[in-house]
Amino acid sequence: MKQNFIAFYIIFGILLFVGLVYYFSKTDYKYSDELKVVKTFELPFVLREVSGITHVDDTRIACIQDEDGIIFIYDLEDEQIVKEIKFGPQGDYESIRVLDSVAYVMESDGKIFKIIDFESNQRSIETYETEFASFNDIESLDYHKELKKFLTIPKENNLLNNREDFIIYLLDPEDFKIEKELFTSLNYTDSIFDMKTNRFVERDFLASELTIHPETGEIYILDSRIPKLLVLHPDGSPKKMHLLNPEDFQQPEGLSFDSKGKMYISNEESDFLEQNIQLVEWR
Repeated sequence: MKQNFIAFYIIFGILLFVGLVYYFSKTDYKYSDELKVVKTFELPFVLREVSGITHVDDTRIACIQDEDGIIFIYDLEDEQIVKEIKFGPQGDYESIRVLDSVAYVMESDGKIFKIIDFESNQRSIETYETEFASFNDIESLDYHKELKKFLTIPKENNLLNNREDFIIYLLDPEDFKIEKELFTSLNYTDSIFDMKTNRFVERDFLASELTIHPETGEIYILDSRIPKLLVLHPDGSPKKMHLLNPEDFQQPEGLSFDSKGKMYISNEESDFLEQNIQLVEWR
């Protein structure tokens, strides 16, 4: 009889714990119904940790993955990798941008690879150290054509060494020094971030990519941990936050627009979905 009581209390305790975890982790918010996945491009196994994408042209996307210093050119029409471009050793590569014939790749510690004539066999490579470090965990990079500066956001900690300020920094394209003037600075207490998706989490947005819309100039920022898409006005002020359904966006790490403004989001593999690139439209 005593053993039955012990077993009962153990089972009761487990069920109570599971119930509490579910209650405190569940969200009261609905997933955004404004985005629709039009087409999914399944990526090969080598890109299972695809961490960044950028358009080379409207039919080709340059992809990177976390570990290998290789740019993979993916053809949207043939739906396959058509070229691999070696540019660096093994590392933690998180973001890529192509400007004309130059590719820029950023590591999580802030190091930048500038690959000139990246598709040519005579390509040359320059490397730049920034003031960021692994402590900051950098996963975003894009070029602001009007300001003629690069933009980036620390995912974990900004240079103020705090977790309260959401800061987009400006980088000089010549030497990648950080500008004294910030592009924008928000606080996680701002209403735009008031979307508590987990009661255990104090800060609910970790930037995994930043991309500027080619037509509107709006800033699109992904969060891959709890899939979200934050849209800022061209001046950096908040516009809207979208909570993404993880059944469609399991781990969104890359975002790119083609010349017509069509949006593509890449996802790393998860336990239930394989790595992919998705063509996404607004409803």
